[in-house]
Amino acid sequence: MRRILLSLLLGAPAITIAGGFQLNIQGLKAIAMGGAFSGVASDATTVFFNPAGMSNLHNHNFTVGFNLVDAHVSIQTPEVANTDQTSGMATPIHLYYSGHVTEKLSLGFLVNNQFGSSSSFADDWQGRYIIQNISLKTFMFQPTIAYKLHDKISIGAGFVYGLGSFSTEKAVPLSSNTTEEGKAHLEGNGDGVGYNIGIYSQFLTLGDDAKNTKFAIGIDYRSKIAVDLSNGVATFTDIPTSLREKFPEETAFVSIITLPSVFTVGISIKHTVAEKWSLEFAYDLNMTGWSSYDTLAFDFKNDETPDSKQIQDWENVLTHRLGVDFTYLEKYSIRVGLYQDNTPMKDNLVSPHLPGVTQVAYTAGLGYKVSDKISIDFSYIRQSASRDDVSLAQYKVEDGNYVQQNGEKIQTGDFAYKFNRKVNVYGLAVNIAFGGTKKEGGTSVE
Repeated sequence: MRRILLSLLLGAPAITIAGGFQLNIQGLKAIAMGGAFSGVASDATTVFFNPAGMSNLHNHNFTVGFNLVDAHVSIQTPEVANTDQTSGMATPIHLYYSGHVTEKLSLGFLVNNQFGSSSSFADDWQGRYIIQNISLKTFMFQPTIAYKLHDKISIGAGFVYGLGSFSTEKAVPLSSNTTEEGKAHLEGNGDGVGYNIGIYSQFLTLGDDAKNTKFAIGIDYRSKIAVDLSNGVATFTDIPTSLREKFPEETAFVSIITLPSVFTVGISIKHTVAEKWSLEFAYDLNMTGWSSYDTLAFDFKNDETPDSKQIQDWENVLTHRLGVDFTYLEKYSIRVGLYQDNTPMKDNLVSPHLPGVTQVAYTAGLGYKVSDKISIDFSYIRQSASRDDVSLAQYKVEDGNYVQQNGEKIQTGDFAYKFNRKVNVYGLAVNIAFGGTKKEGGTSVE
């Protein structure tokens, strides 16, 4: 009985905005170019995308901005025509700095939200025993250093300190004297550490100062981060008196949420006609190490509350990113891009807030250089995805135990549903550069 109840009380702390719960909205120029930026290194956001790219910048550079995430999610079941998620808008932020200390040495810093999102439904919705509310939020802080080994090769590294908070809530199908069902609420916060390392090379320049084409490559690795939820609190309300020892009004728990590693290889090609226009193409290939998110365990302080270990079994996935930037008179920029984001989840491990959808997202943006020191970027992402074959298995229970036949649980049916999601992400950022004259990059080859 205890194991069955715990499976009803707990759920996976992963909230999908893309293939998993990674927020791919870290820099507006990069967003508009489909997130392909590890080989571009043209503003302070390179501290995140590839710290070695700081050597390609000049003087001191700041970028500060935010995104407005407007998601619309609906679920249809055979019994209920439509259920909309009640989640509000999210506003992830980012701050980046990169500056030269010497001709070869650069320092940088960032604050951003790299993982997280939320999902919520009305308290009386059909799937309330699966999920009602769930949220994951993270803040990352990264002091960074880059060093120019050669005119064409730079390396960089950053120490990452992450803060995370998690909460989830769902109904419990047990009646008490005051209500027909109970409720479970879990929340906690913690921290973890990791690193970000990269290599950048603008390895070839063809042409001269009046007209040239530059080729660059970037390689970056962001490590996984284990966020230790060491001070979690679980509260159980409206639980029958006979089960209060197992599920008290409040008990502490500990858990670990593993944020995945990301390995990226990116290239860029930029053709420039001096003082007239430039055209840049960029491509990134990401490998996200979602396999590190293999289990989710809750260890409760109350000895009578059974600990839980849930299999997630996510898979590593590839993401393709492609972007284009056209800039006129070094002042007006138009950017477009796209990326294919693959789901790391297996079909038998999905749920209403984790439908397991692979999708193509389209991006666009504008840039305007106000002065030599200030520029403004706008970005937009459009995601649209749906599935009409999602289901969760339900099993037969008698006297508080699963009924088995030949060692297998007897399935009584499925919670089947259709899933539709549309997400619009709007971004605004300001870039500030100061401290000297523009640095000429690359070596001309006649």
